[in-house]
Amino acid sequence: DAKTTQPNSMESNEEEPVHLPCNHSTISGADYIYWYRQRPSQGPEYVIHGLTSNVNNRIASLTIAEDRKSSTLILHHATLRDAAVYYCILRDHSGTDGTAAVQYLPGGEREGI
Repeated sequence: DAKTTQPNSMESNEEEPVHLPCNHSTISGADYIYWYRQRPSQGPEYVIHGLTSNVNNRIASLTIAEDRKSSTLILHHATLRDAAVYYCILRDHSGTDGTAAVQYLPGGEREGI
């Protein structure tokens, strides 16, 4: 069973990078690492995914450790619009998921989940 763990919350100042770590020590070779975010009163939104190499898109970057046991989602210039619960999910070809969540709150606010 693939499991992921993340810190309960992260914080930063606006326009600074935010690094959201995810540990997934039980990852298998077929597992993709997906990140989603959920803003207040909205449904989940896809952010990025990867298998073995680092990935970039207009929202974020995903860095994957060489052994694939951890990864980091990087929001390069975080703003208030990026305040959300971020989910790190391992998805394999059998359709089973292991999930964890971290809430990013800008400007020093802090909230556990």
